[in-house]
Amino acid sequence: MNASDSNSIKPTPNSNADAPNVDGPDAPESRGGYMSFGDHLEELRSCSILAVAGVFVATTVSMIFAKRILGFILNPLVVIQNAHGLEAQAQAINPPDTFILYLKMAFLAGIVLSMPWTLIQIWRFVALGLFSHERKFLKLITPASIGLFATGAVFMFYIVLPIVLNFFIEFGEAITIDNLEPSWITGVIVGDNDADEPPAPTDTKLDQIAMLAKDPIDPPVGSEWFNTTRHQRCLMTKDGIYTTPMHPSQNVSVVKSQFGLSQYVSFVLMLTLAFGLAFELPLVIIFITSMGLISVDDLKKYRRYIIFVTFIVAAILTPPDVISQLLLAIPMMILFEGALIVSKFINKPKPVNS
Repeated sequence: MNASDSNSIKPTPNSNADAPNVDGPDAPESRGGYMSFGDHLEELRSCSILAVAGVFVATTVSMIFAKRILGFILNPLVVIQNAHGLEAQAQAINPPDTFILYLKMAFLAGIVLSMPWTLIQIWRFVALGLFSHERKFLKLITPASIGLFATGAVFMFYIVLPIVLNFFIEFGEAITIDNLEPSWITGVIVGDNDADEPPAPTDTKLDQIAMLAKDPIDPPVGSEWFNTTRHQRCLMTKDGIYTTPMHPSQNVSVVKSQFGLSQYVSFVLMLTLAFGLAFELPLVIIFITSMGLISVDDLKKYRRYIIFVTFIVAAILTPPDVISQLLLAIPMMILFEGALIVSKFINKPKPVNS
């Protein structure tokens, strides 16, 4: 074959006319053309190392305020306990519980703080194999995904968590004993030392303290009052206000809700993750309808089955109580209906020019 014949040979055009123009503006964002499998692995390794390094640095910084984060998580529990006249505390059952939770809070805060950096590394790797229209779609859904997750977490912490804690504490308080007076048999067995004591005379002088709905402003040292809102007896000292929870002598609740520190934090984190993921449902609906995997009409047709699956997912994601499941399933159904409306608007067929 001579030189003129070789110069006349031209590459065969691609027979698939509908394929994307990989050499044009819609080409994948690779560096210097297509990358080999080994190059992709090397790029994945580089992005992973940078992402892990970012998490490590952020976790180290987060150790400064990890205790404040733990206090922030405990705040709803303390508020609800105070409202029910309970001792506001979470119990560390095992000796290392508090320290382990401190490290856990620092690590979780590090993940949250480093999330923008981690997303940048994920974007660097994923964008290599995406076409321009796919990159535009990903740029749109990434901030929306972060916003929806944060919305779900905020909704859980400020609305759902107080409702759930109040329900559990009230449910326990409903288990009561009407009378604590021992029977005569019990008195014989354990010995009733007060049985022979006469009752106090009616003219006995009794000390009285103020009954206040709120603590007074700047009370003098040594003053005493009863907070009717928190059901606490309060004493003002030079170090501050000392309180003692008080309970009625009749209809006494035999169940006092004192939660373990580790169990409570795990409960809150589980709910946060569940609600954050559940609030991503609109993006899933919009994605599958935009990609043509299923139509909006089909989703409406199978709405009853989707609602059933929603309750199953809520039962899996939340702790095993009906209240948490309902508080997750109902917002998911609302988000599903909203996603259908948005998907119908986005996928509305454009009019064809005559």
